[in-house]
Amino acid sequence: MKIGVGSYAFRWSVGTKDFVPSAPLTPMTLLEKSAACEAQVVQICENMPLDGLSNPDLEMIKQKAADLGLGLELGVRGNNRSHLQRNIEVCHQIGSNLMRAVLDGDEPISQTVETIRSLVDELHAFDLKLAIENHFRFTPAELVQIIEAVDDAYVGVCLDPLNSISQLVGPAEVISTLAPYALSVHAKDAMTIRRGTGFCIIGCPVGEGMVDLRRMIAFLKGHRRSPNIVVEGWMDQQENETRTIAQEEEWVRQSVAYLRKIL
Repeated sequence: MKIGVGSYAFRWSVGTKDFVPSAPLTPMTLLEKSAACEAQVVQICENMPLDGLSNPDLEMIKQKAADLGLGLELGVRGNNRSHLQRNIEVCHQIGSNLMRAVLDGDEPISQTVETIRSLVDELHAFDLKLAIENHFRFTPAELVQIIEAVDDAYVGVCLDPLNSISQLVGPAEVISTLAPYALSVHAKDAMTIRRGTGFCIIGCPVGEGMVDLRRMIAFLKGHRRSPNIVVEGWMDQQENETRTIAQEEEWVRQSVAYLRKIL
C-alpha cells in the first residue's frame, strides 16, 4: 500500500464550475504540492482531465512525476466506451497502471457490464487495472454485481467509505462489502452533527471523523488486497479564497500524516 493524494483533495485549488481560484492548480503544481505533503502517488481525476492534452504535455507530466518520485493514477468519469478507451491510452502514456472510473450514467447495469467487458482485452494489453468507484449511482451491492458479472482480475472497485452515505449505506458496510474487490481506495473523513431537528454530515481531516480507517486496512489485508490509499476531501469553502486554499492544504497535510502513522 502506498499513500496517495487525489486531485479532489485539492478541489477548491483546482476549481469547480462555480468557483475559479485566482491561480488554479495545474497538473504540474498538483504534483509539486503532493510531493511536498510526502505523498507517494497522485491520482489525477476528471476535475483536472488529461485526455485533451497533447502527447508532449502528457510526457512532461510523466517526467515530472518521475523526477519527484511519484507514481501516477488516472481518474475518469463517464460510461462512453470511446471516452474510456481514450483514457486507457492516456494511462499508458503517463505510465499509470490504474484507472479509477465513475460510471454515473443512466443505462441499465447489463449495458455497463457489456461496456466493461469490451475493454478487458485492452486493459490486459496495457497491464492496466480498472477500479470502478462506489459513487452516487450504484449501491455497493450493485457494484459487486457488476464486478462479478465481468469476472476479470483487471476489473475491481475503488472503495470510497463515505460516498454511499448518499444511499444510506454507512462506511462500515461499504468497507465489509467492497474490500474483497478493492483495487484502489479513497481516504476521506466526516462527522455527523445535530442541526435543528435533523443531522448534517460534514467533512473533516482524515482520522478525525467516523471512518475507521484502521478497520478498513485490516479488512483489505484480510482479503489479501494492497491498494494505494488516496486522500480526498469533503471540505466546504471558507469565508474567502485565501482561507479556503490554506485550510485545504492543511487538511491534505494532516490526512497524509495520519495515514503514514497508521500504515
